[in-house]
Amino acid sequence: MSTPRPRRVLVLAAAVTTATLALVGCSAGGGGGKTDTEWKPGALDEYLAQIYGYDYDDERSDEEIQADSDRQNSQVEELVAACMQDQGFDYTPVDNSGGVSFSSDDLDVQWGTIEFAEQYGYGISTDPWGTQDDGDPADSGEEYVDPNQDYRDAMSESEQLAYDEALWGPSVEYVEGEESTEYDWTTAGCYGSAQHEVYEGGDTGTEYADLEDEVNRFWETVQADSRMTELNASWTSCMADEGFDGLTDVNESTNALYDEYNELQGWNDPEYAALADSWDWEAEPDGPPAPEADEAAVKVFTEKEIAQAVADVTCQEKLDYTARQMEIDHELQQEFVDKNRTELQAWADAASAGRDK
Repeated sequence: MSTPRPRRVLVLAAAVTTATLALVGCSAGGGGGKTDTEWKPGALDEYLAQIYGYDYDDERSDEEIQADSDRQNSQVEELVAACMQDQGFDYTPVDNSGGVSFSSDDLDVQWGTIEFAEQYGYGISTDPWGTQDDGDPADSGEEYVDPNQDYRDAMSESEQLAYDEALWGPSVEYVEGEESTEYDWTTAGCYGSAQHEVYEGGDTGTEYADLEDEVNRFWETVQADSRMTELNASWTSCMADEGFDGLTDVNESTNALYDEYNELQGWNDPEYAALADSWDWEAEPDGPPAPEADEAAVKVFTEKEIAQAVADVTCQEKLDYTARQMEIDHELQQEFVDKNRTELQAWADAASAGRDK
């Protein structure tokens, strides 16, 4: 039987592969390095912002940003309800408004500086936003109630399976050691199609699928450029001199740390996995209690995390990494845009029109 998606989410390395660059990408000069280089979007970045509906020069207040987010969440829920009705199910839109968001302005030290790295490392095992003192930042003090739970509970097991697949798409079994399947909105049920409609402008991506593939390959081209290869090799050498051998990719240098931290938290412990597998998710949708981590082991990990982050910021500043990477990236982006400008503009116009419907 298919069970509801558990609400607890693991910290996954795949979601933070750019964390290393983020440390110094916004302000490379905060720790006394050679430059004070702020990242700026390139020509292709600007087109992608138009295509996917975001703004690099967003000067809205937190309240305005939250209001826009709430509006989009509401649109998604209404589309999900219509989609589920087409599939033969009732669905009551869920009110997801008022979520908690964080920004670098909430920090006591500037993100990307050597001071941040010395205090928080990469923010993996530390608590830059101070959320641990107050518990779950998303917890409003009221228990979450799914307005569709009673409706689903009244179904037979086969009906629940059909309902879940209509809502989320077919369940994907995770097999340890195998690469996770890339997300595909077309197989993610009503939620996938609704989110695609609201956040990506609907079906315009299908028409421009070939161009989207070219864009995806472009980023690989940037990393394969001889100048980037040389720059990354210099960073690797610097990190080795700082005592961190074997790190060859700035963008992936934290992946092993995230994997290690997840292990320390006990999420992958066989006993906990067995408990989660046998858990009655319908009766207790919050899931089993979180596993208890070894505090001493976490402390040792934090010391290692901070040491690597400090070395990372130091090496990137020494190499003027952000400025040099941006120069290479922007040059190649401009070449790509010059070659594909007509199609990119048509895609951007179509996506914008789709969001405005």
